[in-house]
Amino acid sequence: MQDIRFAIRQFLKRPGFTLTAILILALGLGANTAIFSVVNAFLLRPLPYQNPGRLAALFEDSPLGPVGNEPFNEVAPGNFLDWQKLSTSFEEMAASVGGASNLSSPSDAFEPQRVDNCACSSTLFSTLGVHPLLGRGFRNNEDRYGAPHVVVISYGLWQQRFGAMPDIIGKQIRLDGENYQVIGVMPRGFGFPYRTTQLWIPLLASITPEQQKSHSNHFLLVVGRLRTGVSMAQAKAEINTLAARYKREHPEAISGKGGNVVSLQSYLVQGVRTSLLILLGAVGCVLVIACVNVANLLLARAAGRTREVAIREAIGASRGRIIRQLLTESVLLALAGAGGGAFLAGFVTQALTAHAPGADAVLASRSASAGPAVFVFAFAIALLAGVAAGLFPALQSSRSDLANSLRDSSRSATPSRAHGRFRNLLVAAEVALSLVLLVSAGLLLRSFSRLYGVKTGVRVEHSLLVGISLPDPAGNQRAKTSAFLRLLAERLQTVPGVVSAGMVSCPPVAGHCSDNVFSIEGRPLPPGQLLDALKRGADPGYFSAAGIPLLRGRTFTEIDGVGFDEKHPKAGAVVISESMAKKYFAGEDPLGKRIYFQIEEERKKQLGEPVSRYQIIGVVGDVIKDLDAPVEPTFYLPLLDGQFDNVYIMLHTAVEPHSVTAAVREAIHRLNPDLPLFQVRSMEEVIGRSASDREFSMLLFGSFAALAVVLAAVGLYGVLSYTVSQRKSEIGIRLALGAHASDVRGMILRQGLKPAIAGLLAGLLAAFFATRILQSLLFGISATDPLTFTLVPLFLLGVSIAACYLPAVRATRIDPNEALRTE
Repeated sequence: MQDIRFAIRQFLKRPGFTLTAILILALGLGANTAIFSVVNAFLLRPLPYQNPGRLAALFEDSPLGPVGNEPFNEVAPGNFLDWQKLSTSFEEMAASVGGASNLSSPSDAFEPQRVDNCACSSTLFSTLGVHPLLGRGFRNNEDRYGAPHVVVISYGLWQQRFGAMPDIIGKQIRLDGENYQVIGVMPRGFGFPYRTTQLWIPLLASITPEQQKSHSNHFLLVVGRLRTGVSMAQAKAEINTLAARYKREHPEAISGKGGNVVSLQSYLVQGVRTSLLILLGAVGCVLVIACVNVANLLLARAAGRTREVAIREAIGASRGRIIRQLLTESVLLALAGAGGGAFLAGFVTQALTAHAPGADAVLASRSASAGPAVFVFAFAIALLAGVAAGLFPALQSSRSDLANSLRDSSRSATPSRAHGRFRNLLVAAEVALSLVLLVSAGLLLRSFSRLYGVKTGVRVEHSLLVGISLPDPAGNQRAKTSAFLRLLAERLQTVPGVVSAGMVSCPPVAGHCSDNVFSIEGRPLPPGQLLDALKRGADPGYFSAAGIPLLRGRTFTEIDGVGFDEKHPKAGAVVISESMAKKYFAGEDPLGKRIYFQIEEERKKQLGEPVSRYQIIGVVGDVIKDLDAPVEPTFYLPLLDGQFDNVYIMLHTAVEPHSVTAAVREAIHRLNPDLPLFQVRSMEEVIGRSASDREFSMLLFGSFAALAVVLAAVGLYGVLSYTVSQRKSEIGIRLALGAHASDVRGMILRQGLKPAIAGLLAGLLAAFFATRILQSLLFGISATDPLTFTLVPLFLLGVSIAACYLPAVRATRIDPNEALRTE
């Protein structure tokens, strides 16, 4: 307590020094605490489910091999039902698929809205170990095709849409034009498989018996709870055995390559793990730079306290007692910095959890606010920072020469050579770490600029996308959907301000959506070899509205399609992309060729029906699915046939795109008032969302790098300013003996630039190896991009020269007479 009281008095005597040190540490400690809070929420904290360590995610190995989404290929319904029935490694197993529904009220009590849903098996809640807050979950007899419609809603939807009405259980709501009975409300914060999921419906009730038997249509996320004593490896071996058995029984089937079993937590965080660990390393560098800066401040302060320390020693203080006092001061500074950093950490944590890449995973719905682990971490790194920043200054101060220190000579405050070398070493370390961060930020900036230079294949200016979700197009509903879309296409052409309008099943530059395995008629493939392409639906106006060029043949007309009467199939029309023509029809004319789909073939064989063929009628330009994804083969089917439930309207406007939204909404609601609009975005906004993850990483790295550069510049400036003040007499004598001001400036600049240049060289070597881990975040450039590795050191050298120049100029303004009188 005596040490603490004395330290506080010392801080109050020098408020400028105290506030500077606290601010520097607050920046470093606050950034580290914020990043650790998110890392703890995403990577370290267990999932909010019962015994989360026994939860596993199950996948199929992709039949396409390494080019597919291996090892996280979703599971076909037939395989899931086989695994659920035959597996002995799991206590329970459940499947789910995310989607969206149009929510409305049977009594028109509220406006229809688009909500994210999850079709899940009746065992999902019990597998996760989560029970409804109100009501109950699904019963087995409700999870079957043709069962009465029931739904479980989220806590947030119950609160916001239904006003937390206590008698919600048993009430009717309307989803996609059908009445559903509410049977349960989930607890606050529960969201699966995404944080935005607001309602759950039985899985098998929404899948036809034919689809339930499919082993080729992969779209399910399967979760299982391992039995006690069963490892992930044992469960994976069993799934592989079941897959091999199916392959033996059905050698012609697409499925059967094997399976994969991983912990549910590792799967959910696989999209954010790398980014967060890299950010944690970056803020660690910032904290080291902050500690180095404070160490330099303490060294400068220690030189002025040499006489005080000498007096303490003279009256009997031991070296350990002095070191304890000085370390107490540095640790108190660090704890004060940690308190200030807590305010910064709150803002950074909120931004990270809202915008972190991959934040749609279920973990993102969990709070990343301060908990016991975060407090322990913050306290631990504050103590570590205080000791790291204060240990060497304390050791140096306790080694004073008692006789010389008690003399009233200005030279007694002059630092030793060892002291000076250590300070230069600290400056070099600051510059080196700053260079590593700045090079990383430069690489991300260059990558981001390349990303925005990618040719999307569609018109970006004056283009608007509007999404609508239609009822599941099955049976007679498909004819109604087709009639609705044809009428809507006519209405859209008459909207004021619209130049052209079209519709597509998957918006461009907005993700994968779906792909399909296909075969070319008359071209049998060797066993195990498959052809695959992205699947899209488009109407006759889409290619013109999106600005996609027609390269060969023609696009769709209103009479193209596969027909509604599947008992009398005819060859449908299909348009393919340029990359699909080059990959699968190299050296030949694709027009007139026919393709068919294995999944459709499997389904129709079960029904005893012939398989439809699709004739290629045209070749159009390529469209990318994501800014950072390569061009992939794509085929388009006639959307006006009514076979797609999600439809995105593409509008080319003569006015500001969003200004036509109201007219488009009115045109849609005149045809169907229960259809809400969603994802109403201009193409500029769509492209911005596609680049948002990389932009976020770039901004964070850029912020940390800028902070590091500022701290390094301040550290270099502080060292030289202190050196000039300590060498005031020497410089005055040099000037009195005839030294030119340019000579003094050059001497100070050389003294400051030596450690800076040493730091630049060390930083270049470190950056060469450290930036390799950034490769997964880069696009279009290598981790050793020559331009970045040239410009960044030059920029940092310029910053170093600027930091050195002011102390050098100040040195030339020393009055020789004053210096001689002091000496």
